[in-house]
Amino acid sequence: MKYLPGIHVLAQSLTGTRAVSAESSCSHQPRGGITPVSLGLDHFGNLTGLGDSNCSLKAAEEEKKHLVSQTMMDLQSSLSSKEGHPLKLVQFTGELSEKEDPAFSHDFRLTEQLFDSSTVECAIQSCPESLKKDFCSMFPEAPSSDMMVITVAHKTQNDMSAWSPDVEQEREQMLDQFVHAAKEICSALQRDGFWADFIDPSSGLAFFGAYTNNTLFETDDRYSRLGFHVDDLGCCRVIRHSLWGTRVFVGTICTNAPPSSPIMKKLQYI
Repeated sequence: MKYLPGIHVLAQSLTGTRAVSAESSCSHQPRGGITPVSLGLDHFGNLTGLGDSNCSLKAAEEEKKHLVSQTMMDLQSSLSSKEGHPLKLVQFTGELSEKEDPAFSHDFRLTEQLFDSSTVECAIQSCPESLKKDFCSMFPEAPSSDMMVITVAHKTQNDMSAWSPDVEQEREQMLDQFVHAAKEICSALQRDGFWADFIDPSSGLAFFGAYTNNTLFETDDRYSRLGFHVDDLGCCRVIRHSLWGTRVFVGTICTNAPPSSPIMKKLQYI
């Protein structure tokens, strides 16, 4: 799982070009040329950052410290092997002491700032067995090989569980940004010889594929099998992110590109 300053970074990682969007102009760019923030580890070996949506603020802060510490260790491993970066590491014990290692404390605080400013989470996983039939129905053109699901969660300023003009406007902005980036990502995957498509959040249907009767909106219970929660509020349903709660907009991209393929590695190790 990757935490990024904006969805445009995903498209840039595959196209190799600087995306031009309203989002990219206001995104926080980190120093030192390190753009993403990667937190935790999943079963692919990617760093993750899942938390309990019901945890207390104190627990959330402790979790963030732990995740940021793991990020620093991953960055150190990567930079040391590729660039000979002189970043020094110490064992993280829950409290940092500048007396012990001022350099690490500085880099830790920088990484923590990047985590706080990150607004996009990208998660790549194999299509769950319980969803394979549904996804094959939504994407009848998809090859019979294993399908990978890329969920892109965008942190929003507004709480998406209620309606207001501001919420509606932000949803439209999130929709435009996701569709723009998803088209670029799918095009890049297709140029490499793989099948790729995405769910249009406005219709719940495949964007490139033929029309079907099988839809997937972000309030669908099936998203609970992709790492999210779906709350029934009585008057409506809303998707909930483990860290951002109901301040989130979610999009889904599917492909038959295996995790070991060079283009998927670009997404995994942005």
